[in-house]
Amino acid sequence: MKLDSETQSLIVSAKLGNEGAINNLFARYQSRILRIVRLRLHSGLRQKLRLQSMDTVQEVFVYAFQHLKDFEPKSQGHFLNWLAKKVEHYICDRLDYVGRAKREAPAGEISMDQEVEPSTDTSQRKLQIKDDGTTPSQFAVKQEREQLIDSLLDLLDPEQKELIIKRDLEELTFAEMGELLGKTEDAVRKQYCRAFKKLLELSEEKLKPVLAEETFRRFKDGF
Repeated sequence: MKLDSETQSLIVSAKLGNEGAINNLFARYQSRILRIVRLRLHSGLRQKLRLQSMDTVQEVFVYAFQHLKDFEPKSQGHFLNWLAKKVEHYICDRLDYVGRAKREAPAGEISMDQEVEPSTDTSQRKLQIKDDGTTPSQFAVKQEREQLIDSLLDLLDPEQKELIIKRDLEELTFAEMGELLGKTEDAVRKQYCRAFKKLLELSEEKLKPVLAEETFRRFKDGF
């Protein structure tokens, strides 16, 4: 999918250090990146770590924007995939630090939000979170639906889960996915269809048929 003109314009301005453009990019993609942060961590790890997701997303964006000047997005999927890689880099770096800290700490939970000094320096900068007009009840419904879909995604094979993340969260085309995975476009398309079919089967197995239908009628909205 072609990068939309507004995002393209914001990226150009952000590269020039425009604070408003940087905050607008954050406001536009914060929820999408938050989903990726959560889904990249397996469910067991998400439960073990007290992950303050919005703080982490802010740090990820600050880290990503530090490298934005060297990045030229070719498409919407390319841009989102680039952000996703920055998320993975940041999370892996932080988890490595937390893992070392845990071996030296008393038994119990370790928070990823403790004061640390990982190699991904994000400084003390805070991005502005803009109100998108969503009411608390609307947010609660959206969050509940997202958590439901995420729990079903965790039941898929890792490769199937990754295909859905790349296609539906990162918005990569099948051709772009094939290039990343070293497979043909047709092969990736078939694998994605099988993964999505499996997700539908799991929804029917775990949920009442009416709830499953409603969940996946709004599946794309959830992403």
